[in-house]
Amino acid sequence: MRILLLIDGASESVSDAVRDDPGLVDAVGVVRTQVRLQKLDFWLRNPDYLADELLTEYEQSGEGALLSLAATILDSRSPKCGATRCCVTTSGAYEPLDNALAVLRSAGLVARRRRGTVSRVRQHDYFPSGSRP
Repeated sequence: MRILLLIDGASESVSDAVRDDPGLVDAVGVVRTQVRLQKLDFWLRNPDYLADELLTEYEQSGEGALLSLAATILDSRSPKCGATRCCVTTSGAYEPLDNALAVLRSAGLVARRRRGTVSRVRQHDYFPSGSRP
């Protein structure tokens, strides 16, 4: 459910050309790149890291809303990352999304498209569906 909410909430609009793909007729948006989806999932699971990223952005931009949002996250009663160890691997602190995406894809809630060549996938795009089964 977490991944579906992330894909739905973080998706940008799709063009009519994308909907020419028969499997994407019902697509209501797109999240481009698996890395972006992984980062969003990591920040959702570890809000302390999101707050740190917002503070870094605040230092560069001086935008007060970022500081306020970071303070809200840090003052919230959500579990802190120090309380539960983050799983850090050689590819980062990301959790595999394959199982969650397989459930969503089999239910027709999300479609995935790969871009690149036969021998090398450059990018995965995720499309939430507007029609629910």
